[in-house]
Amino acid sequence: MQCSVPTCETTADTISEADGITFHEFPNEGHLRNAWLKALGIQVSPLPDSAVVCSMHFLYDDIDETESGLKEIRSGAIPSTVQVCMMCLETNGKLFEMSKYKLEAAYERLMGQSLCDQGKLNNALCTQCLQLLVKFSSFRDKALSTRSMLMELGI
Repeated sequence: MQCSVPTCETTADTISEADGITFHEFPNEGHLRNAWLKALGIQVSPLPDSAVVCSMHFLYDDIDETESGLKEIRSGAIPSTVQVCMMCLETNGKLFEMSKYKLEAAYERLMGQSLCDQGKLNNALCTQCLQLLVKFSSFRDKALSTRSMLMELGI
């Protein structure tokens, strides 16, 4: 079994169970299947029955574990050829979509730029950057509140 993403070399032979990488079939729903093909830059038609995408091309939040321990892709999830933290370029860790945690505004305050469409790059952060961004946002809010109180007191 080999991942069908053109730039991916992941095969069932090159990974171990400890890696936690799983393989997932293309969806049967036409619009979702087409979205996967477009996102991955695959133009082969028809796709072989054995075509799969490895879990490395999905965000951590896109994968659910069933009660029996199987990993399934959430309905509507779209894979990506580029899975990288947009703040530190981490590629090996779990990635989290900023919009799911409502962190777009915090990102914009930190970076001084609005969050824009990154093309094939998801607006995702690794665990460490997500935690740091939340801490930054909280610290900034506290500092602004303190400054406001001090100004009201004339200090």
